[in-house]
Amino acid sequence: MGSDFNASQDVVIPIGMGDSTRRNFPTLLGAMAQIQQFFVIEKSGQEIPDEFLTIQGKFNFFKVGCGSGFIEGLSFALLAALVVPILSDQKLMMSVAHYFPLAQSKVFLHTLNCFPVLLTCGLCCFLSRYRIGTLTRKAVDAFLFGRLMSLVMKGIIIFTGLTWLSGAITESSAWSAAKWVSLKQYGPAREIYRIILNTKPYLDYMATETIVIFTVAIIVPFITVWGVSLLRNLKARRQRASWNG
Repeated sequence: MGSDFNASQDVVIPIGMGDSTRRNFPTLLGAMAQIQQFFVIEKSGQEIPDEFLTIQGKFNFFKVGCGSGFIEGLSFALLAALVVPILSDQKLMMSVAHYFPLAQSKVFLHTLNCFPVLLTCGLCCFLSRYRIGTLTRKAVDAFLFGRLMSLVMKGIIIFTGLTWLSGAITESSAWSAAKWVSLKQYGPAREIYRIILNTKPYLDYMATETIVIFTVAIIVPFITVWGVSLLRNLKARRQRASWNG
């Protein structure tokens, strides 16, 4: 047969679509592709029952959201480890700028640090155009809540880690770390020691900034996705009211 039919008389579901609600999506783009398939069906006006997206299917989208949030947080933390010392130490910034002139721009460095979060946040906002029906709403919402859970946990971990690191840095610990990293070479050890001490006061600021960035990254997709959906529903109601009037 060319199509699979569920219990509803007018619903036509392509072969394999039922399996797609149960399989895992290894990437964010894979999950988005699945949501796009739901969108195509629902945009055509077909009514698909609630149960078509199984509990396992919802959990799969939730897991992709968690994975997306984890990668965002991890990428942010790794980039912060590179960006924060450059931002906090003028001499290091000038040395890096000699090979990469954009390193002199604090705006660029902050944008680079936040790039993974901004990119994924933009992709999440892009999903607003697909949240039109029962399946797409459930899939998009499951993804967003998974991402929310992951970013909240990751944000708390990064905030705690930066705060702890700031308190742990003393002149003694900084010199010990500098000697270990430089293999006890006095010249490099002095440079590393200076960078570590200059970085210390910036860590508390970065910890607070992390909470703000992650909060915005969580809220903006929800506002965008749900806001666009609300405006779409209001527009549809006005159209129906004008037709009935």
